Amino acid sequence: MKKQKTKFVLAEATLDEVNKQLKINMFVIGLIALILLLNVAHFMQSYRPFYGMLVVLMVFLLFVIIKSRNVLNLRKQELTR
Repeated sequence: MKKQKTKFVLAEATLDEVNKQLKINMFVIGLIALILLLNVAHFMQSYRPFYGMLVVLMVFLLFVIIKSRNVLNLRKQELTR
């Protein structure tokens, strides 16, 4: 038998699933912020372009993840009405 892969589809998500995704999202935001701070410290210490590019990449990822968190919060508000 083949196992079906479960996909997270926001339009079909229940309140429990959205809350679970919000918790995961918050964990990822904390992890990315920690990595960003470490990269900033390395960049300030060595001024290497590699760390500068990592800082820019982490800021972009943080921006995208925060935007996705806003979408999840909007979906949660729709479900609680």
